Amino acid sequence: MKGMAGKFIAAAALVCAAPVVAQQETATHESAMSPEALDGFAGMMAGLFQTEPLTDEQTARLPAAQAVVGQMMPDGFYGEMMGDMMDKMLRPMLSMFSQPEFVLGARLAVEAEAIEALGERAELTAMLDPAYEARGDAMVEVLTLRMGGMFSAMEAPMREGLSKAYAVRFDEGQLADIAAFFATPTGSEYARESMALFADPQVMQASMQALPAMMNGFGDIESAMREAMAALPAERGYGDLTG
Repeated sequence: MKGMAGKFIAAAALVCAAPVVAQQETATHESAMSPEALDGFAGMMAGLFQTEPLTDEQTARLPAAQAVVGQMMPDGFYGEMMGDMMDKMLRPMLSMFSQPEFVLGARLAVEAEAIEALGERAELTAMLDPAYEARGDAMVEVLTLRMGGMFSAMEAPMREGLSKAYAVRFDEGQLADIAAFFATPTGSEYARESMALFADPQVMQASMQALPAMMNGFGDIESAMREAMAALPAERGYGDLTG
């Protein structure tokens, strides 16, 4: 329970820091990564995932794969889907962090028990920040808009990568079968909904319910890391090196 509380506090700190980050954006703009540096970083990350060039046979299947993927991911779909998903995720989270108890706990250097004992917490919160409810809505709007734009930029590369994956994993006959299914009323509906299903509230809720089990699966990772490193030679500093 303590570990989960720590993770929620960390998440809350990130959310609360967002306005400060926004205020500092102009000051830090000059220190942002250059386009060349971003290209280099993107190349480095892409290099982590090595792929084999498509064979002549797979290349020949690429147009059929692109047609199938185009039905699953039409223009504008990915940015809209991910923006909607982020909106659904951010609003509940920020609404939790904009509760009077949380706002007071972040602004006042008092114990949680003292805050719980306070009467008229909403009124006191409004005195500290008259726009605390609207502030959460504004943060969601900005974050959703920015992230929607970010995911829109990813759409074309995602479509290209998915098309190549389909060309590799499915042969010509299978791609034809998929296209024939997508041409039916049910298949057409499935093509539109197949990727959006991963952002469905039912799926998101089930994923969030599994979060404690996922976190517990890590166990005491710090101790496990120490055990794994114990048999390795100790690290050396610069002063340990000899000419």
